Amino acid sequence: MAFLALMALAQASPSVSVPVRVEFEAPAGCADAEAFVAGVLARTSHVHHARPGENAVRLAVHLTRVNGRVHGELRVTVAGGESETRRVEGTSCAEVVQVLALTAALAIDPTADLRPPAPPERTAPNPAPVRSPAAASPPGPFGSPESPAPGAAPPAPAAPPAPTPEAPRRPPEQPPPSPPPPVAVPPEPEATVVAPPRTVPRPPTGPRVGASVVAARLLSSSMALGASVSGRYATATAGGLTPSASVAFIYLRGNFFASGDDLGVRWAALAATLCPGWGLGDHLQVEPCGRVTAGMLSVTDRSVSNPLTADRWWGSAGALLRASAVLGWGLSLDIEAGVDFPFITRRFITTTTVPNQVVGATASVCPAVSVGLSRGL
Repeated sequence: MAFLALMALAQASPSVSVPVRVEFEAPAGCADAEAFVAGVLARTSHVHHARPGENAVRLAVHLTRVNGRVHGELRVTVAGGESETRRVEGTSCAEVVQVLALTAALAIDPTADLRPPAPPERTAPNPAPVRSPAAASPPGPFGSPESPAPGAAPPAPAAPPAPTPEAPRRPPEQPPPSPPPPVAVPPEPEATVVAPPRTVPRPPTGPRVGASVVAARLLSSSMALGASVSGRYATATAGGLTPSASVAFIYLRGNFFASGDDLGVRWAALAATLCPGWGLGDHLQVEPCGRVTAGMLSVTDRSVSNPLTADRWWGSAGALLRASAVLGWGLSLDIEAGVDFPFITRRFITTTTVPNQVVGATASVCPAVSVGLSRGL
């Protein structure tokens, strides 16, 4: 917006001179502020140094050397506080300063000259002319060589001078040597404009702890609801992946959304999850994971007068998708959805009124979902 405001001012009033103030920072032995200002003034006449108290455009130049290359940054700030930054890179301070001077001149005056300022021409000195000695004549009464007074008779012709011996002739002066031809100045190499790289947020690494609310279908006729606490460790590889491994303790209890069977369910298990670390998305990272679960399932038939509890071990394997979003302050929102396949399916029966009556059975496919927060240590 600052560059657009300057271009609009220059196009509306091409004869207006824009006041500027220059701030220049460079390492020792590099170019100075005078070279930058000279480069700007050589390309446009619509710029002048701001007077005290005058609102001016601030041109801040910062040069650094990194690994034999020169990095330059130009920040243009208008009176309203809006600013724009341009960055260039080159092999020498002089070429970077000239590119920044051209950028500043175009920002203030779109009609600025795109060509670099021409180097000063070298001209040969003109040899002084050799003059022959003139014969001196005595001044007359009117301050000039003697001439006849007005109304007076012309003077008599002077007698011819007596012959004098001829003086030896001096050898003719040799003309001064011709100056050497001007040294050809190579054109300035084009500076490479380096755009700042686009930074993509990566998933957090290192140890993390978390807690989640979990819902799962353990029996074919009901949903169980509970919670889990987990610990996770993630690391970054040279290929840009962030594999992770986690262990969670899950406890589910209840008989939510039951289909009619009055069964009490308690499930406690440990789940080990392994994620390869590749996924989709920038701010919301989605990745596939594998999970193995082992624990204990307890089922109680509450429809009889003397209920009994059956405890059976549980084992399953499955897959899930994990979506993680970084919230800040080390916190992340984690959402997991997947399915587990029990190694053994079980049926629960009664032996009271009706022998071998089935009152419940484990599901062959157990979907599960969890929502929670995790924090890095």
